[in-house]
Amino acid sequence: MAPADNPFPATGTPLDAAIRAAFPDLAGMTYLDVSARGPLSAASRRAAEAILLAQATGTVSKPAWFAMADRVKAKAAALLSVDPGDLAFTKNASEGLNAVGAALRLQQGDRIVISPDIEHPNNVFPWLWQAETAGAELVSAKPAQGEGIEDAIIATLDGRTRLVAITTVDFATGRRTDLRRLGEACRARDVFLLVDAAQSSGVLAEDLSSLPVDGWATAVQKGLLGLYGLGLLYVRRAWMDRLRPAYLARFSVELEAGHEAAGPEAGWRLHPGATRFELGNHNFVALAALEASLDLLASIGREEVERRATGATAALRAGIEALGLPTLALPPGHHSHVVAVGEALGAGHDSTEVAWLQSLSTYLRERQVAHSVRRGVLRLSTHVHVLPEVVERTLGHVEQWHRSCMR
Repeated sequence: MAPADNPFPATGTPLDAAIRAAFPDLAGMTYLDVSARGPLSAASRRAAEAILLAQATGTVSKPAWFAMADRVKAKAAALLSVDPGDLAFTKNASEGLNAVGAALRLQQGDRIVISPDIEHPNNVFPWLWQAETAGAELVSAKPAQGEGIEDAIIATLDGRTRLVAITTVDFATGRRTDLRRLGEACRARDVFLLVDAAQSSGVLAEDLSSLPVDGWATAVQKGLLGLYGLGLLYVRRAWMDRLRPAYLARFSVELEAGHEAAGPEAGWRLHPGATRFELGNHNFVALAALEASLDLLASIGREEVERRATGATAALRAGIEALGLPTLALPPGHHSHVVAVGEALGAGHDSTEVAWLQSLSTYLRERQVAHSVRRGVLRLSTHVHVLPEVVERTLGHVEQWHRSCMR
């Protein structure tokens, strides 16, 4: 490809060039759909292929794979500033949320607080099920006009509240939750704060050692730039004695005999940390891909990753609004790496009933601008790969559409 045709010109800072080199498959693309799934780096793809090749050729080294799992857990723990023993591998964010919900052993009269208007259904159905099967009371916090979600949730807390489940970032609007304020209120009342971090992990800087969060669940295929079929679950150690896993497997427990096939004959005990929630062998292909992604994120630094992602989104928002197009307003301090284009939330998923938004979405897709429509608004979501020229190219497409379709 000639330099003039390269959509990622070799200009800017050395870090810009390194990021372009990390994602060569994005050349010619405008990828603004990290909230659905993140792009895969070339290093992650190679690492996953190496695992597949080992199984294809019968050269699998199970000890090496387990050693890799330990490395990945340590690297994920470093990203989050937690102890590796407080992390568990899961299949996805939903499994992590359900694992904690079941382990709390909720009973008749216990209260669960959620705000369903901002949650993905996967952070609603687990609590509907706990209400039906355990007799817990499900409380829906709905903010009044001008009221923050955090205020609405805090107002519901009482002596019977056991759990608050909340997203870190609203998947439709991009609103960022004030976890510190909410967590301090929950901790003062001994309420377990469980966060669905599917939209924030890997993009926003999250220091779980300083945030008053008790549980944190995510999947790795979005901001952690990994593959489907792998998730991470963090549980604060202070809660561990009060959590009883719904299921057990060999990796959930500590045995006197430490090998993989050891049984309970010589005695066993629950793993003291979040590893008690792990069941069976891991998704080693996804672990290999994740290790390469974690190395990339660590080389950039989590604060710099967030700065670049939120900066790209701020530039997109400003450029879109300069054309007279609306974006959903968010309170100061609650912006993230997601911008929602539109006047109000609706019901559409992948399409919208708002004619001009559907026209803009179609126009962008025809020009290979990857994005989503969620709850009737057009969602653009960024990560570290969205460099200034990607923002400029996107805004150029929006401006061309505006000239031709909004006259």
